[in-house]
Amino acid sequence: ACRQNLRLIGLVASIDPDRDGVPESVLAARGAGIRVVMITGDYLLTAKAIAKNVNILQPTDDEDTAAVDCVCLRPNGDYIDKSEMDQLTKSVRVFARAKPEDKLEIVK
Repeated sequence: ACRQNLRLIGLVASIDPDRDGVPESVLAARGAGIRVVMITGDYLLTAKAIAKNVNILQPTDDEDTAAVDCVCLRPNGDYIDKSEMDQLTKSVRVFARAKPEDKLEIVK
């Protein structure tokens, strides 16, 4: 009953800007042989966009394997075994929708 005669007036969007110096710092770290990884609670698409902006994801990266949703760490509710986790963390640069306990499992 309340949804009659509605009119779209506009849309609003916002984005948190990258912190000063982060893109350059990531490039410097990579240049020094340091593997930079981002673990975030953001949704996967948001995480990918941020990672591209700060040079964590490069144009040559395969986004399907370099950025994952942390649901893949616990497909049946329990975490994948250590060898699978080690294999995953060797190649993934962006972990999205991470819970605090996911972060602990990733860095183990």
